[in-house]
Amino acid sequence: MMLHPELYTDEQIEKMLNETPVAEPDVDEAWKHFKKGHHQYRQPMRWAAILITVAALSGISYAAIHHFQKTREEKQVTGVMPQQKPLAREVVWKKESKSVTSTLEEPDSTRHDQHFNNVPLQQIMQQISKDYGVDVVFNNDAARTIRFYISWDAEETLSNIVNRLNHFEKVHLTLSDETITIN
Repeated sequence: MMLHPELYTDEQIEKMLNETPVAEPDVDEAWKHFKKGHHQYRQPMRWAAILITVAALSGISYAAIHHFQKTREEKQVTGVMPQQKPLAREVVWKKESKSVTSTLEEPDSTRHDQHFNNVPLQQIMQQISKDYGVDVVFNNDAARTIRFYISWDAEETLSNIVNRLNHFEKVHLTLSDETITIN
């Protein structure tokens, strides 16, 4: 009948539809059956969601604590305290002065290969001042915190290092006499 309804009259179709028994589903019974089958999966899913949430929050907390500890250590190493604001132009390291920062020493007569991985320019310049015995002057305070990935070997000249740092767009270093000026 469904394939060729044109072969049947409307009365024949109506008669057949009226004679076909239709079972009415028990909605309440079907709902109980559905809840029973799906309830067993809800509890493990809840525990999984709780476990994932706790793991994510633990990871975020660990990362935040690690970040703040590392930042605090960097500030202690570089000698810049959070409440201090450096002047617009100041000599950060002088080769003659031991009192500028607590970690600055006299220039080394023996240099070592240097590798800086995501290190602020201020820390890199501190090492250059120590190794090459030059003064470092920051005219651009924002340049202090720019992070670099750079390395050089112990035999590399100071002018080569300054030229390599000048390839970066955000800073401009000038080497004159025994002073590096950062703009």
